[in-house]
Amino acid sequence: MKTVLLPVKDFSNAKQRLTHALAPEQRAGLARAMFSDVLRALAGCRVPDRIIVFTASAEAAAMARPFGFDVVTEESVDGHSAAVNHMLERLATNASGASIVFSLALDLPTLTPGEIDFVISSVSEPFTILPSRDGTGTNGLVFKLPARIAVEYGEGSFRRHLSKAWAAGLRAEVLSVPGVAFDIDTPEDVAHFMDDSGEKDRDSATWKYLNGLRR
Repeated sequence: MKTVLLPVKDFSNAKQRLTHALAPEQRAGLARAMFSDVLRALAGCRVPDRIIVFTASAEAAAMARPFGFDVVTEESVDGHSAAVNHMLERLATNASGASIVFSLALDLPTLTPGEIDFVISSVSEPFTILPSRDGTGTNGLVFKLPARIAVEYGEGSFRRHLSKAWAAGLRAEVLSVPGVAFDIDTPEDVAHFMDDSGEKDRDSATWKYLNGLRR
């Protein structure tokens, strides 16, 4: 079963690197808008058999349920890495039926359904990394189970994940996909998104929210 995993933390704690640019409620609003855009992209996919939203946030769960996605409650909140590792362990069991797990970041406002379908359909190695636009972070990981590593996000995670794969003896592939690579973490990312967005991106909840903040 081809599974997309979307871990979602509480919006009130999101986008800490934007602290000096946006007020807490504005950062929460931005995270909420990006989650909405990712949900819309996932809803348009054809290849995944199952989409799992893993969260302790009642608001995020309420946003996901109308799409018919599986919502799994995160009982112990210990950060993004712990959330992904917990669900990978759970999905690696035979009972889950998962064959491929695509763990995806939340903050991807330009992501398209076709990109998600392409990633899942094209991976050939046991482990695939989708880096952030600057090549240092990790915005997506694809596991062909039972292959997996203990993920560790944060600064420099791209190289760290590659090293972990090699240490585990796993063949690894690096896949660059524009909508997965572009996340919004910094004021520079916000400016790039607002100034360079095409007509499609201006229909996104993220663009509309940020444009509202400009007024």
